[in-house]
Amino acid sequence: MFDKQLIATSSESLALIEPVPAIADAERALQLLEQHEGFGQWKIIFPGTVLLSPQLVEVYGLAADGAVPLQDMVKLYCAEDRGKLLMLIAQSLQDRRGFRCRLRIERRDGQTRMLETIADLRVRDGRVTELFGLSRDVTADMEAELRNEGRLQLVQDLVGALPAPIVVLDDRLRVMDCSVHWLKAHRFVERREVVGKTLQQLFPETPAEQAAEYEAALKGQTIKTRRTFTSPTTGAPVQFATVIAPWFVSDRKVGGLTMAIGWSEIATVKGAAAAPQVMEGFDGGLLDMLKQVV
Repeated sequence: MFDKQLIATSSESLALIEPVPAIADAERALQLLEQHEGFGQWKIIFPGTVLLSPQLVEVYGLAADGAVPLQDMVKLYCAEDRGKLLMLIAQSLQDRRGFRCRLRIERRDGQTRMLETIADLRVRDGRVTELFGLSRDVTADMEAELRNEGRLQLVQDLVGALPAPIVVLDDRLRVMDCSVHWLKAHRFVERREVVGKTLQQLFPETPAEQAAEYEAALKGQTIKTRRTFTSPTTGAPVQFATVIAPWFVSDRKVGGLTMAIGWSEIATVKGAAAAPQVMEGFDGGLLDMLKQVV
């Protein structure tokens, strides 16, 4: 679990940058991070003693004493992540760089938790004396992210198989996935022609009223409108009900849009002379599109 969400990156050390006057009291700023963002403080005093704030003592599931040997703290990390942590510390000491990571710990009560850490070092007379930083438990956030990824994957799997023009966009209006019938409706042949590209790149002459609909949907509105397409069987322009609905990565943040066109002609009509068909009662819901599968 969480394998794809692990991160390990280095950053310029503040110890090697000319300090600027602080806007706010440093201790007060740290208290804000602890109270409102869940961070706890830690530092490693070399050769190998780790001091933990009360918040982190609780996160790690340790006893009340906030001082532990470095090797004991490393052992709290999952076996697969211990090497990554030690490598980050070694590189930090060698290159005089800070780092940021998300790694897993195994608490003594058996729980596996994801910790996000930002770290830097203190240098005196050219020698590293301390490695210090902030850590917090982000397990709940990572679990929510995994659930959202799973739901999006389900939608993408459904989109690819549905016999109706439907497309999933991210919050920058880039195509994430689409149905074969959406490709046909817009005269594309393969997904690779459109995936990763924005609607502006694909349709540079998008009317202003359509752009306004996308903007409103990105603010959380569901837009029911009509779009004009050229019928592939008759060649005549035909209007079809279209629904643009936001999808969410959290309760308030829009992750992107799903756009569905109430048009089953491409999927169901055989013969060039057939009249275009509109899904009856279409409102953009999956049930309406699934009716076309049965």
